[in-house]
Amino acid sequence: MELRCYETVVVFVPELEEKELEEQVQWVRSLIEKNGGQIVKEENWGKRKLAYEIEKRKEGYYYLFLFKGPADLVEELERNYRINHNVIRYLTVRRKDKECSKEE
Repeated sequence: MELRCYETVVVFVPELEEKELEEQVQWVRSLIEKNGGQIVKEENWGKRKLAYEIEKRKEGYYYLFLFKGPADLVEELERNYRINHNVIRYLTVRRKDKECSKEE
């Protein structure tokens, strides 16, 4: 099975404590790994101002995951994002550059 390179940015609610935020990040990690993915890189972008208000919130915690995984992994990830009340926005895109392979 071919593993493709993806990048997902998740915006978590700003009310989370540091410990709760780490639990949410671990939840995303385990989702990726349980569904056949491999995390290549993670970046915590911190608490940032949103471009526009979402659910009466003006800020959110941004977190980036660069990972390799099967095509159906993205669908499962996004399904879980939608039912998690701590996720206010997310975006997953396929990467065609070589960043996934050079990080190995």
